[in-house]
Amino acid sequence: MKKYCYFYILCTLLVSGSCRRTQETPELSEEYYTGGKNGTVFINSSKAYEQQASAISDGMAFLKGEQLFEGRFVSGDGSTPFSGLGPVFIRSSCKDCHPGYGHGRRMDRYNSDEYGNGYLLVIYDENGLCPQFTGMPQTRATYPFLPPIDESGIHITWHNYTDEFGNSYPDGETYSLIYPTVSIDPSAILPELRPSHYSVAIEATIGIYGTGLLDAISENDIIAEHQKQQARSYCRGLSDLPYAKDENGIDKVGRYTYGCTRSTLQNGPGANALWNITNVTRPDRRYHYITAAYAEAMANNSQVQQVLGWGHDSIYNYLMSTNLQPEMSMEDFDDLMVWHRGLAVPAARNLSEPQVVEGKELFYEMGCTACHKPSWVTGTDAHVPGFSHQKIWPYSDLLRHNLGMKEPGARANCRTTPLWGRGLSKICTGYEDHLHDMRARTYEEAILWHGGEAAQSKDKFRRLTKQQRQAVVKFLESI
Repeated sequence: MKKYCYFYILCTLLVSGSCRRTQETPELSEEYYTGGKNGTVFINSSKAYEQQASAISDGMAFLKGEQLFEGRFVSGDGSTPFSGLGPVFIRSSCKDCHPGYGHGRRMDRYNSDEYGNGYLLVIYDENGLCPQFTGMPQTRATYPFLPPIDESGIHITWHNYTDEFGNSYPDGETYSLIYPTVSIDPSAILPELRPSHYSVAIEATIGIYGTGLLDAISENDIIAEHQKQQARSYCRGLSDLPYAKDENGIDKVGRYTYGCTRSTLQNGPGANALWNITNVTRPDRRYHYITAAYAEAMANNSQVQQVLGWGHDSIYNYLMSTNLQPEMSMEDFDDLMVWHRGLAVPAARNLSEPQVVEGKELFYEMGCTACHKPSWVTGTDAHVPGFSHQKIWPYSDLLRHNLGMKEPGARANCRTTPLWGRGLSKICTGYEDHLHDMRARTYEEAILWHGGEAAQSKDKFRRLTKQQRQAVVKFLESI
């Protein structure tokens, strides 16, 4: 997969480097530097989420990694660029889930071919995830294999919701709220995998800019923040810290994904997605993202046997092998991680405007910063030394909280979403949806969905005047 158009990359590198040199800005307060001095870009165009941080010295690797993110994979043995897709997969391109490098967008149908449809399925019962499916169930397959679930049988239904206040502020202004439910026709699931009872939820993909800076935060600092919250009488988060294996098999505190199920970026959502979304193997992942139940179903399938000319054992052993030929080189993967770590954060905007100043004061007064921790100072970062000891402003504690939402699906407890750069979502992606399933169409709706640990803050927001509520939203749009 190293057959890149190097002339194009070199030209792009020269142009982007020239653009970065022209980003001269006057001395601003530290809060404008959301990603610190070495991780912030002063760009607020539709390309704001796609910029290289100045701390990244290998611009060529950054651009090669960007090509891997944006490219579309096809079936094959890995001998040609972007081949290796399948035998089952979820998407054929990373960018399909992250339009404009942002979050997935709110949709009324599940269609993995639709650009921006970043929804991922969660199928669970009273014991947790249904084991016959992968954690993120696949809905596409490479011939002659069959997908575990036929997408045409997945249905997303949006419902109007009336809260305990009748969807009305104390001043009489009204609002609307919606939430999704998901169902799968039993006939859309392979008979061998069909659960006797199950529930389904959807989660949207998360934003990817700034993740290298979040990785640079010291684990001890996250533990200290958790201990600080546990001593409070409100907004304490979950009592247990989630741990997950890092790339070396060592348990570390989880900080990525909605459930904090990934601890380091090197073994985080992006590093995994390039493999488990596409099922493209690489030297450190020489096996398919697949279940034994699915492999058994395909090994017994007469059409698969006939087309491949293989018997049961050969098909099963191929699907479950842990020593497959790598279809992606480690050099390519390393380039992807340079890009993944190196995405900068757009600078904050208009922080001195009176309405934004008022909104910030109210945001703090309402207690929102109890979970949306404004700033961190990064530790020593071995991967990107320039990200070390930077004061950054993600507005997240990277911990899990229960917001008490209606129909939360399998994810009752969610990591506090970093708010930095979200105000540019409309410009960069064409939409501004929020929360884990994109049920909130605006910042205002996102706040109004906050219950549980955040109920006090929401109630304070509800008692604000309309002008004050608009000021809070204006502040959120500026950070």
